[in-house]
Amino acid sequence: MKRKTKWKQTLFTGLCITVVSEIYWNLFYDGLRISLSVVLFPVLIMTMDLETNTLWTGITSGGMIFVFRSAAAYVSGAGVIPAIQSALPGGLYYLFYSLLFFFLVQNKYMARFPRLIISVLCCDFISNMFENFLRNGFPIQKRRVFELLSVAVVRTILVGFILLLIERYRFLLTKKEHEQRYQRLFLMTAGLKNEIYFMKKNTEEIEEIMSNSYRLYEALSNQQVKLQTKEWALMIARDVHEIKKDYICIIRGLEQEVRNQYPEKEMWFSDILTILRDATYRMIESKHLNISLNFQYQHDFLTQAHYSVMLLLKNLVNNSVEAIALSEEKNHRKHRVDITEQLAGQTYQISVSDDGPGISEKNIPKIFQHGFSTKFDLENGNMFRGVGLSGVRSTVEEQFHGTIRVESQPNVKTEFHMEIPASALERGLR
Repeated sequence: MKRKTKWKQTLFTGLCITVVSEIYWNLFYDGLRISLSVVLFPVLIMTMDLETNTLWTGITSGGMIFVFRSAAAYVSGAGVIPAIQSALPGGLYYLFYSLLFFFLVQNKYMARFPRLIISVLCCDFISNMFENFLRNGFPIQKRRVFELLSVAVVRTILVGFILLLIERYRFLLTKKEHEQRYQRLFLMTAGLKNEIYFMKKNTEEIEEIMSNSYRLYEALSNQQVKLQTKEWALMIARDVHEIKKDYICIIRGLEQEVRNQYPEKEMWFSDILTILRDATYRMIESKHLNISLNFQYQHDFLTQAHYSVMLLLKNLVNNSVEAIALSEEKNHRKHRVDITEQLAGQTYQISVSDDGPGISEKNIPKIFQHGFSTKFDLENGNMFRGVGLSGVRSTVEEQFHGTIRVESQPNVKTEFHMEIPASALERGLR
């Protein structure tokens, strides 16, 4: 933390302590303030002022309290000397407290909770004794010692409780952040898996081009054509072969990276739906849409094909959200997107439906064609790639040996219905 920032933080802590110190009770005798600022002081030292020297925090807080109380007493009619005398013990209390805390807790980062609590108790009690001495001198009555110890114990319990709450809150924030990172990593990996799948399909086409080029070379070799023409055909076959090798190396590198970054081999269907729901709601929020999600499953199952299942559902759900976003009624009423799953015999029936604008009857036969799309980017007017639904059908039919169909009533309901053998999902074909 920069020095300027540290000073701002220290001044802010001093201001907080000064203000809260004016909330107090005189429980035992006049002059001894039982204030919640003594509870707040160690809490701020261990949280907001963790990187700041404890002595500077104590000097700043004590100095601000001394100035404030002296000024308040003077304004109330006390003389300069009486005002200083009444305010000085309170200011020195925080200086003495910070001095004790500095020696008892030398490394605030490494301080264990039991040691920290004992240190807070000692600082509170001894500092109270010190302030009592400044106000009343020696000897200190046994009853007064018991009263000061009781106050220190109660305030220390409050400090411990608050620190535990803060630690719990931080743990929950960290856990939530880790879960979000896990979800983003899983979605990114699923997307890479999808691209790798299409790249592998493209290698088959590259292989076909290379074979055709070589067959062309052989055909030209048996004909009376220029030697340069034959060499061109052979050169094309060689170049395509080199491209194929580089392509395969890229695919292997991506696959290795995916395995290293996300080694999970299986996942429950319910967890897939949870990740998809969270990601989709973030997407809905970013587009300022009024859409509710209703994801229900009848039979939870563990699958090794979690990437593929996520891609199927994510593509279909995203299509629904994007279609609603492009519709004229997106802000006129609340829309919904549903996922339902049930096991019928040895077949999983999974449906994704929405109440968006729907698909026109003439486009239904084309929607699974590679490159076909009715959506476009509103910012630049470019058409979408049109590989989402094509990939969905390829995954359902080629990887899972299932079927997919679509039914649509414009502005009423559009539903994609998939039937996949249970053995394919639960076994997790690759």
